[in-house]
Amino acid sequence: MGVRITVQSLWTEADASTFMYEFAQSRIVIGRSRSADVQLPHAAVSGTHAVIHAQGAGYVIVDEGSTNGTRINEIPAVPGRRKPLRKQDVVDLGGYRLTLDVGVPVAQTISARQSTEYAKRMLAEQLGREGVPALDAELAAVQGAPDEHVELLPIVKEPVSEPPPPRESRPSRQQRPSKPDLVQPARAPVKLGRSELAVYALAAIVVASSVLAMALLMQR
Repeated sequence: MGVRITVQSLWTEADASTFMYEFAQSRIVIGRSRSADVQLPHAAVSGTHAVIHAQGAGYVIVDEGSTNGTRINEIPAVPGRRKPLRKQDVVDLGGYRLTLDVGVPVAQTISARQSTEYAKRMLAEQLGREGVPALDAELAAVQGAPDEHVELLPIVKEPVSEPPPPRESRPSRQQRPSKPDLVQPARAPVKLGRSELAVYALAAIVVASSVLAMALLMQR
């Protein structure tokens, strides 16, 4: 069982390639020097930046006092202090992102020559060139340069998808207030004049006289 390391450079403007390393050894050096097992071609990476050690049934990583530090799962590592590694741990150092898988079966350990070829390809992408040839001098210059003090590149997080804004509910049509039933206003009593009262009184006397006469006739 060993360690699988996937490396991606954050120094390229275009989509960077990913490089996979597999090791079954007990000590794995990550750095800028030509002797490193994982060569990272940028002056922000120290010559021996960090080392992975086999420890018991697992692995640990330790920052070797690098110039720009190491972050493990976004947490800065304390130089010289060993940090146990778990599956899918993410290590950021000197502008490179490393995803580590520990305790995995290793079919073939990467060679020093293949690690150098990977470093050339990374450098070609960082310089915006196509192809790897004629990069030996540039790679040697980067590996021999002093450390460069830089701020660690920010961790680029995947954008969080925000829920869509709530749709504005269309205002419901307000029901028109029903018209109240029209109430006919009460009519004021009609006032009669004196002459009209006299007519009504005379008519009443006539009707009463007629009724009385008819009653007398029926008694005979």
